[in-house]
Amino acid sequence: MRKLDSDCQMDKQIGIRPQARLDVVELATYIGQDNVAAANRFLDACAATFDFLSKSPQIGAIYRTKNWRLNALRVFRVRGFPNHLTFYFERATGIEIVRVVHGARDLDALLKDT
Repeated sequence: MRKLDSDCQMDKQIGIRPQARLDVVELATYIGQDNVAAANRFLDACAATFDFLSKSPQIGAIYRTKNWRLNALRVFRVRGFPNHLTFYFERATGIEIVRVVHGARDLDALLKDT
């Protein structure tokens, strides 16, 4: 992955679950089918959003759900891509990105196994 790996791995306060990494790749691939430049902007936007969240982890809204395991899950839009959402947990050492998805999806179904 373009900037996602290089920028985020250097910041030890950002954990990215494998599913979230796959989400980003799949979304960038989908976007890239029509516009490669937009796909690259999306990858850059994800990296920038993750970095921003690591510095201001409480800025994301608490995601309201009946799933008790997700009580502390937060959500924040990918900067520049308002229909794409980053779901993450605030941890003592930073943040843990758990999913990056399009907001039109069935979010509760996607997050049930998180």
